[in-house]
Order: sequence, then C-alpha cells, then structure tokens
Amino acid sequence: MNVRASYAAFRQQMTHFLTDPQWIIPSLIAPFMFTMVVLMIYQDVDGPVVLQAVLGGGVLGMWGNTLYSSGWSISYDRYNGTLEPLMTSPTRLMDVVAGRSVWNTLIGLSNAVLVFVIAEIMFRTGVGLANPAEFFFILIITLASLASIGLVFSAFFVLTRASSVLMSSLEFPIYVVSGAMFPITLLPDWVIPFSYLLAPSWGVDAMKIAALEGYEGIGLGIAGSLGLMLLLTAVYILMARWLFKKIERNVRSYGTITRF
Repeated sequence: MNVRASYAAFRQQMTHFLTDPQWIIPSLIAPFMFTMVVLMIYQDVDGPVVLQAVLGGGVLGMWGNTLYSSGWSISYDRYNGTLEPLMTSPTRLMDVVAGRSVWNTLIGLSNAVLVFVIAEIMFRTGVGLANPAEFFFILIITLASLASIGLVFSAFFVLTRASSVLMSSLEFPIYVVSGAMFPITLLPDWVIPFSYLLAPSWGVDAMKIAALEGYEGIGLGIAGSLGLMLLLTAVYILMARWLFKKIERNVRSYGTITRF
C-alpha cells in the first residue's frame, strides 16, 4: 500500500468536505432527522426500540458517508478529467480510494456519536449502555466493515458514469438488510441469508448485545458476532483488491476508460 498517496487522498477528501457545504446535509443532518422522526413516533416507548432508533440513525450516517466516499469520489475524478491520470500512475487506485475512505470514516464515526448525544439531549432517551467501552469499540470496527463494502462497490463505480444512480439504489437496501433500521428477525425469510453475508449485520448484533443487558442477539454472543464481522471484512478487502487489479488491468490494456 502506498501510504503517501493514501495520505494525500485523505487530505484531498478533507478539503472537499470542508469547502463544500452540500456534504453537511447527507453526512450530518439527514441521519439526525431520521432519528428524530423515529423517536417522535415512539416517544412513549423505551428500551430496545429507542436504542434501535438511535442506532439506526448512527449507522445510516456511517453507511451514507462510506458510500458517497467510494462512489462520488470516482465520479468527481471522472468529471474533472483526473481519473485517467490516476489509472495510469504507478499508485493503485484502491490506495487512493482507501485514503479518501479514512476521512469519511472519521466523519461517519463523529456522526454516529453526535446522533447519540443529540438524541439524549433533545429527547431524553435514557438509553443506558450495559458495556459502553465495548459498544463504542464495536461501533468503530463496524464502521471499518462498512468501509470495506464501500471499497468493493467503488471498483464497479470505475466502470460506469451512473455512479450516482447506483449510490441511491444501494444506500437503503444495505441499511435495511444489515438490521440497522429494525431487527433482522422482522425481515422476510428469503432476505435473512443475505443479512448473514453482510459484515455490518454482525456488528450491529454485537452492538446490541453490548448495549442491552440480557440481549442474546442472533445467538453467537459478542465474540462470535465480532469474529464473523472481522472475517467477512477481510474477505471484502481481498475481494476489492482483486477487483481493482482486474479492472485496472483491463482498462490499461484497452484504453477504454473514457467510454464509461
């Protein structure tokens, strides 16, 4: 991995975020608005339902940032004519996207914490975490698993000009299937196997176990859920690396990147 290139990509992404106010809406405002609406609907309910609402808003912010970092950054390069130089440079494109994802990971993490804090201040949710240290540690690891999915998708975004359409179509399915919006057990039976193949699903399950006293989750406990999440995350990263290598090789061989 080219650390220098990844650091430069990190700084570039940070500059774009800080100088373009439009990112504030999908990154910070939208997830909190979702949480606020759910909390208003269930204002007389407490316990797991409230935690699910707050957790859902936090995961929505994290996944939204991850998806936009992997999709929009490629589109931005394409629109500005910098994608071709990146593809022909010695640095692998995945290293550049990874650097950008680190910044969005930090924003996604701050977004999740902000949702928890504001929800408590405004709505007095009283969500008590049984194991706060474990909860926030798992939250960080879950964010890394979301970033790994974003890397896999970003490889395909290289091959299309319609990345904005793909981003919009991918945002809520992953959000719902991962169990962030509501428990996986409420999903149709044919959807549940897909949930088990998503690393964030196991992260969300582990967070609930850490937050709620006596909650058993899917049945593997914190260690089991965390282990599966890490295993799937590693698989995603290896898959993304293989996809990037294959796509870069084809694009450089045929010189067809401008067609996409």
